[in-house]
Amino acid sequence: MSVRKLRYEEMRVGELAAARDEAPLVYVPIGSLEYHGWHLPVGFDALHAHALCLAAAEQTGGVVLPPTFWGTEGHVAFPGSLLVSPDTLAALVRDILTRLTEREYRLIVLCTGHYPEVQGRLLERVAAEHEAHDPGVRVMVLDPFTVHPTDPHAEHAGIVETSVMLHLRPELVDMTLLDQPGALEAITPDAADATAEYGRERFETIVGEMVRTVKEALSHA
Repeated sequence: MSVRKLRYEEMRVGELAAARDEAPLVYVPIGSLEYHGWHLPVGFDALHAHALCLAAAEQTGGVVLPPTFWGTEGHVAFPGSLLVSPDTLAALVRDILTRLTEREYRLIVLCTGHYPEVQGRLLERVAAEHEAHDPGVRVMVLDPFTVHPTDPHAEHAGIVETSVMLHLRPELVDMTLLDQPGALEAITPDAADATAEYGRERFETIVGEMVRTVKEALSHA
């Protein structure tokens, strides 16, 4: 039995056209390269957003772009962080939205795994600009915290994000590093309480909310 492809970069042009005809929907996962303590990979935000988009697309249809690892603001001065200016990210996203609109996608979902209070607000401004320029396109901005139905609080490399990575990519997590001196600096200190089971529950809850929100928007696209 064939498995429907979701990853834009792995699809042939005919497959892309067929997927768009079925659902004119595209997910754009946006993260960052940012310090997430010593125990998590610096690309966590993008890896998380990409995984959420892929899981949602399995239920909504559409395609998923490769994750964008360039994010803005945050833990700029910490080891491993490579963050760009807000203007640079905004320009990149504007170009992405323009190209996707030219390819006749009518619902574009920007999913930010990084800093919803800052990066999420920037993406919302860019989305509103694009919709004003082309009202035939809907651009949604979602993130794994404000989408959650009961716990919208964003944390940094603590129990939530550590648990999610233990669920998604446990080989990228080293919990023993949390015992090192200074390991809890600039992260949420409950990271040591993380479990893969909690990560799975959290991830599935967020996917469910994303699917509900996107399906509702898609019905009007």
